[in-house]
Amino acid sequence: MAWQVAIVADAETNLNDLQVLLGQMPVWALDTPDRKASLRQLSEGNSAIWAPDPAFTTFTGFSPGDPVAEILNIVPTVEEHHYRLSALRLYGVEPTNSLSEGMEGLGYLPVSGATYRGLGFAKPLNRVEGLTDIRLDASGWQTSDDVYQAFFTAVGAPSWHGRNFNALNDSIGTGAINKTEVPYRITIQNGERMGNEAASFVHHFADLIRHLQTNGCPVELVVEQS
Repeated sequence: MAWQVAIVADAETNLNDLQVLLGQMPVWALDTPDRKASLRQLSEGNSAIWAPDPAFTTFTGFSPGDPVAEILNIVPTVEEHHYRLSALRLYGVEPTNSLSEGMEGLGYLPVSGATYRGLGFAKPLNRVEGLTDIRLDASGWQTSDDVYQAFFTAVGAPSWHGRNFNALNDSIGTGAINKTEVPYRITIQNGERMGNEAASFVHHFADLIRHLQTNGCPVELVVEQS
């Protein structure tokens, strides 16, 4: 289940690049003979990652030579098939005022993160549907393990989840690991009651969340003081 989808509006992106992209997010690509011939292979080969969302979909172009129009035309259809969608990565199109204005009209604003190629657009968090509020009580937290345990319990992380920021980046940003997936807001209550080590970890955790936000990931961390 994906919060982010790629739209490939050119005919030049090759099948190998599409396969790499499918490891990061579902893909909708302008229909070409090669893509049509590989549709089943690319779809079935990646279906387990993104189920129940479709992994790879091709669409017919109606505006030859106008990738902006192609993208703005297909976005509503993409939204119908990915109900957790909150961000898009656009390929085969240049950044223009008409693209930004058109995407804003559809509810998406530009994002600056460069983790993924392409142009990024995302919905503001207050416009994302189905936002889960994860509330954690920091009272008694002394170490990073205390924070990990509280967060992992709240999101239903598997026992093998790594206790490091790379693992957190993967499970939150890429998904398909924890029972509770983004979009969500993490609210840490009684922030002043945690120990120094835990507080330092939360500070760096907040940095990770901000990094994810720059790529359009629908997640937020709020630390409350009682």
